[in-house]
Amino acid sequence: MNLADRIPAERRGTAALFLILTGSLGIQISAAIVSVLFASVGPTQVAALRALIAAVVLWTLVRPNPLALRRRDLPQVLVYGLVLTLMSVCFYNAVHHIPLGVAVTFEYLGAFVVALLGVRRLRDVLIAFFALAGVVMIAGPTLAGDAHPIGFIWALGSAASMAGYTIFSARMGSASDATSGLRGTTMSLAFSALIQLPLSVPTMAMLDADAWFKLALSAIVGVALAYSADNIAGQLTSAAVIGVLFSIDPVVGAIVGTFMLGEVLSAWSYLGIVLIATSGAYIVWRTNRSAIAVTLHTSALPVIDSRTQGHP
Repeated sequence: MNLADRIPAERRGTAALFLILTGSLGIQISAAIVSVLFASVGPTQVAALRALIAAVVLWTLVRPNPLALRRRDLPQVLVYGLVLTLMSVCFYNAVHHIPLGVAVTFEYLGAFVVALLGVRRLRDVLIAFFALAGVVMIAGPTLAGDAHPIGFIWALGSAASMAGYTIFSARMGSASDATSGLRGTTMSLAFSALIQLPLSVPTMAMLDADAWFKLALSAIVGVALAYSADNIAGQLTSAAVIGVLFSIDPVVGAIVGTFMLGEVLSAWSYLGIVLIATSGAYIVWRTNRSAIAVTLHTSALPVIDSRTQGHP
């Protein structure tokens, strides 16, 4: 039984929120830690090295069996691996040119689009637009400043990758036993590390002990732990809900950027944080409420059926 199966239906929304928060903290804090290596090593090379370290760690712990993959599993594993590669490379290059909080905010746009496509009620659409308004409030002051334009291009590439990451985080682990739990994510990460070997291997000679420590910490916390948390959260709910829960990312990015990198937030940014956090909390409440209703209705079916058939 997977970890996701052990969580009661009425608590899955809350559990998904805490998992996404864990993943977000891991990714943003680790990005701040290794950002000091961008100038000497390069953001693309840093992304490749941390993927390699994380793949080795996660493979050792999970021990997936690639030979057990079915024909339908392989494209999913490979495409997810490509998504992980592009998202990491684009995000780190964006952080190299623009503030962390703004890069994270732009990246969230990909998850926002997925969330918006998944809503069915007008009320949910309005809540999603509150989240988007928060994104604009956080990013607006930086767009009006003197940030390097190439950073925003990288950030938009990260957003496109984030859309794929949101969808695959909800799907990975449900196709077959070979990809269940964290097996699929582990194999996808290994494929990502494999295709980045031409970038990671030549860079190893440039690293000292301090750089290796920062990379190892970033790989374990920001990749192995964060991707695992997002994957489990995806198994607890839908891609649309995950997309809205990822609205936590700009909040975390802005806070981490302030305290770890010295980024200064405007009053509009703080208001944007409130809007984003509120919209995410609303979606979690809706998810929990729906799960409770389904549980109650399901448990009532045997009683209704017995009365219909004349049983006491």
